[in-house]
Amino acid sequence: MTAHPFPTTFDPADPTVRSDAEKLSQRLQGDSRLEAALRSMLDAVAHGSRVVIMQSEEEVTPSGAAELMGVTRQFVDRLCEDGVLPFRRLPNSRHRRIRVADVLEVTAERERRRAGGNAIRSALKE
Repeated sequence: MTAHPFPTTFDPADPTVRSDAEKLSQRLQGDSRLEAALRSMLDAVAHGSRVVIMQSEEEVTPSGAAELMGVTRQFVDRLCEDGVLPFRRLPNSRHRRIRVADVLEVTAERERRRAGGNAIRSALKE
């Protein structure tokens, strides 16, 4: 099977994209985790949500990382400066690039910490 390049953003404003997403979602009948994830993504597009697909080894700018994490670019800059979020600098430049895998890892850790804090607060209220 030959790999074909694909757009990384599927815009639900395009009626063809929405229609195709709905048709494909209906064709997925299995119960595997992959099929469930694909069905969820396709349903989201079919119902008007924008979905972005990226490979974990791709790199994003600090602004792109901020968008993925749902935080400000300044917060991402601070995470980079504090050594929490690994990055590389472009040659002969001050510009940073951050691997998507690292963004996802830091985001997951922040969510685990937030969930733990919420659990502790909930337990203290009881």
